[in-house]
Amino acid sequence: MEVRKIDDLVGIYEKDRSVKCRDCMKDEDWEDLKQENIITLDDIEYSEKLFYCDYCEEKLKERERKEAE
Repeated sequence: MEVRKIDDLVGIYEKDRSVKCRDCMKDEDWEDLKQENIITLDDIEYSEKLFYCDYCEEKLKERERKEAE
């Protein structure tokens, strides 16, 4: 599966632990993805932390989950 099709990915942690949302991610961010750097829907739904993008300063949004077909 192509990495860009990870529906649950809403952002990433960068090396300096800053947060970058899916909309601010560039091609090189997609190429360097590692499991431990990914922020998923579950992370933002089940955490008491609020996640904000350090680039656009928007809150990471909960995307609609796609139902398995």
